[in-house]
Amino acid sequence: MRFGLAVAVLVLGLVRGDQLCQPDGSGVRRYNGKPCASTTRYDDGRRGSCGCGPGGDTPFAWNMNSLTAAASQKYFDNGGDRTWCGRNCGRCVRLTPTGGFVPGLGRAPPNLNSRVFLVTNDCPIQGNEEWCGQRGKPGTGQVNAHGYEVHFDLQNHNGQVVNNLNWDNIETTWEEVGCPGDLANNYRQCECH
Repeated sequence: MRFGLAVAVLVLGLVRGDQLCQPDGSGVRRYNGKPCASTTRYDDGRRGSCGCGPGGDTPFAWNMNSLTAAASQKYFDNGGDRTWCGRNCGRCVRLTPTGGFVPGLGRAPPNLNSRVFLVTNDCPIQGNEEWCGQRGKPGTGQVNAHGYEVHFDLQNHNGQVVNNLNWDNIETTWEEVGCPGDLANNYRQCECH
């Protein structure tokens, strides 16, 4: 009967869209012991803060079509304040949906499949306080307005997040991972590599 109860709780969570990540003793949201992140999506048509374009402010096509992300400022520069060539430019992160989201600001994903995103841009604190307003790097207990130490704004220029993944501002767990060959090769073209 335990299995049936667990399935019912998971399905109920997916339907209601609750934040399934719960605050730990430091107030940082975790899910099954893993750190959580909030996500949104954007499309600004620029090369981003890691310089992923041939020149000027023109982006490479892959930077607009692939799974790329603008990371919250304090993750982007590993606790620093740089908004260009942050210390975490070119890092890859595996985002795994929890099934939850911030109520009223998104919807539950159709599945819990992980995806790897390449950090090519910055989500600065100024102007983005709600989502990217963390005042310290991950591990310092500094969270955004929704209780997450890290936020990823996902590039959606060609609908790769909304249409292909069917993600709408979902809650995820996150971890740094090695970049797959295609993303690693793409990042070598960026100014900040």
